[in-house]
Amino acid sequence: MKTITVKLDNEMAGAIERLRCEAGYGTVSDLVRAALKSLLVERRRHELEQRLQKYLRNAEALAQAADQVESRLPLTEEALTRAEQSPAQLRLQQPDNPHS
Repeated sequence: MKTITVKLDNEMAGAIERLRCEAGYGTVSDLVRAALKSLLVERRRHELEQRLQKYLRNAEALAQAADQVESRLPLTEEALTRAEQSPAQLRLQQPDNPHS
């Protein structure tokens, strides 16, 4: 284990000692270790929450884009069908124009 030295004013040192006794920690080191671990876990949880929110926003944007593409598929299928037809077939499909 690595040793870290921290200087505290008397008021804070007294508050930490009272907390150590109330919380049932054997030493101030045990209390500080637990508090720092809790802080690190909370920070990691917050980071993961932010990443999840970003992922969900990206997933929603992707779903919206997919919906837009799907809504255009019938038009695309029609265009592909027309492109595959010969010019003679296209003329047969056009309505008769009595003025031509």
